[in-house]
Amino acid sequence: MSKFILPLVIAALLMSFLRLGFVSLFDVDEAVFSTATREMVHSGDWIMPTYNGEKRYDKPVLFYWLMAASYKTFGINNFAARFPSALAALLLAVALFLFVKRINGEKKAFYAAVSFVLSIYYIIYSHAAVTDMTLTLFISLSLFSFYMSTIHPKNRDSDRFMETKSDKTVAVPIFRARYLYGFYAFSALAFLTKGLIGIVFPFGIAVIYLYASGGWAGLRHIINIKGMVLFLVISAPWYLAQIAINGQEFIDQFFIKHHFMRYAGVISGHSGPLYFYIPALLIGLFPWVAFLPSGIRAVFRDKDRLDLFAFIWAVFIVLFFSLSTTKLPNYILPAVPGIVILIASGMSAGTKKWNHAAYVTMAFLAAILGSGLLLARPYLVRHGIPEDVVPVIAGVLMAGIVLADVYALITDKKMYYVICLITGFFMVVLLVQTLPAANGYLQGALYRYSLYAKDRLQPGEPIIEYGINKPSIVFYSGHRVVNAGRKNDLSAIVDKTRHAIVIAKTKDSGEIESLGFNVVARDAQYALFER
Repeated sequence: MSKFILPLVIAALLMSFLRLGFVSLFDVDEAVFSTATREMVHSGDWIMPTYNGEKRYDKPVLFYWLMAASYKTFGINNFAARFPSALAALLLAVALFLFVKRINGEKKAFYAAVSFVLSIYYIIYSHAAVTDMTLTLFISLSLFSFYMSTIHPKNRDSDRFMETKSDKTVAVPIFRARYLYGFYAFSALAFLTKGLIGIVFPFGIAVIYLYASGGWAGLRHIINIKGMVLFLVISAPWYLAQIAINGQEFIDQFFIKHHFMRYAGVISGHSGPLYFYIPALLIGLFPWVAFLPSGIRAVFRDKDRLDLFAFIWAVFIVLFFSLSTTKLPNYILPAVPGIVILIASGMSAGTKKWNHAAYVTMAFLAAILGSGLLLARPYLVRHGIPEDVVPVIAGVLMAGIVLADVYALITDKKMYYVICLITGFFMVVLLVQTLPAANGYLQGALYRYSLYAKDRLQPGEPIIEYGINKPSIVFYSGHRVVNAGRKNDLSAIVDKTRHAIVIAKTKDSGEIESLGFNVVARDAQYALFER
C-alpha cells in the first residue's frame, strides 16, 4: 500500500466531515435542495421534485435521491443534507490519487490529491448541500474511465502507444471496453445530476483529446453501441417519466429555461466579466495555484499525455463557463481535478526557475491574504468573528507560508509538506471559526425566526416573506411560505387571516407595522413581525 494513502484519507476525512452539520443551511441553494428532498421523502413522489409545494424543474433527480437516502439513514437534519457532498468529496480525492498514481506515480498523485483536499474549493463544496461536488465526482470518474480506456493492455506502464501502419509508425489510442463502459455509465450519472453538462463535458473533452492525440481517425473509437445502451438504461427512464407526466412544461422549464436561457442570459443577477474565473481560481485553489503556470508549461515541454488530457479538461470547462452570461464560482468545480493534475506536474517537474516563480507568487498571495485579514479585523468583529482568534491566527499562518517560501527560495529545498501542514491548519480555522461566524451573520436571525414561527403557527398556516426569498425559512419552520413583494400584496394576504407572521428586511419595518403588525425581534438585517 502506498505510504501516501493513509495521510491523504485522514486529511480528506477531516476536511470533508469536520463540523459538517454544525451550522444551519445557507440560503439559497442549500436550503432549496434540502427542503425539496424533505418534501420528496414525505410525499413519496420520487419522480417530481417540489419546493414549497411547487414543481421544481431546476435540476435532475439523482442528487435528491442521494440526499433522501441520507435522510433515511441519519434523519432530516443539517448533517444528512450535506452528507452526500462530503462523501462525494472523499471518494473523489481517493479516486484522483489512484488514477494519477496509476499513470504517473504516487508522488505526483499525492501532490494532485492534496492540492485538491487542502483548498477552499474543497472545504466549501464538501460542506454544501448542493449538486456541485457530486457532479464533479461523476464527471471525473467518467473522464478517468475514458483515459484509462486509451491505455494499451499489453504495455500498461508505457506512456507511448504506437501502432505500425504500412511503412510508418503512428500514435493511436487503443481502447479497453470495460473502461469505456465506465465512461458512459458515469456520464449518465452526471446527466442525472445536473443535466446536459453531464454529456457535454465528458464527451466534449474526450473528443478534443482524441483529435489532439490521434487525429480524426481516433474519434471513431469513442463510439460504442453497448456503452450508449448503458447510458440510456441509466439516464433515460427518469427523463422519459418526466416528459410523460409533465410534457412540454418539463422541456420548456428544464431544458430551455434552466439550460439554454441560463447560459445565454443572466439568472438572478449572477453575471461577471470574461476573466471572472481567474480570481475564483486564485482564491479557490490557494496556495497551490502558484504552481499552475509551471504545470501548463509542462504540457508543451514534456509532451506527457496525462498533462495534455488534464489541460484540455481544464481549459474546456473554464472556457465554456467564461463564455456563459451567468457566472458563479461553483460552475467550474468540475474543472478542478484537471487543474490540480496540472498543479501536480508543476510541483513535481518544474525547473528551478519556475519553482522560484511559484514560491514568489505563493508568498505574494499569502501576504495579501494575511494583510487583508488583519486589516479587516474591525469589520469582522462587527459581524461576530472574534477579534483575537480568526484574523490573528490566520495572519500568523499566512506569515508561516511566506517564511516557508522564502526558505525554499534560499535553500532550493521543496517545502511542500510544511506548506501542506500550514494550509491544513488554515482550512481548519476556516471551518471551525470563520464558517460558523459567517453562518451566524447571514443565517442566525432567519434560523431563530423560523423556529419561532414553527412554535407559533398552527398546521396549515403559512409564513409570509416580505421582499425576500429565503428557503431556509421553509426548511426550519416546516411551514409553507407565501411571498409578498409589495405592501398591497401583503395587505391582501393578511386580510384573509386573523393570525400572521411576517419575516422581512429590517428596513421595511415601517410598511409592515403600518398594517398592524408588532415587532417581535429584529437585528441589523432582518425583522420578525406578528399580528
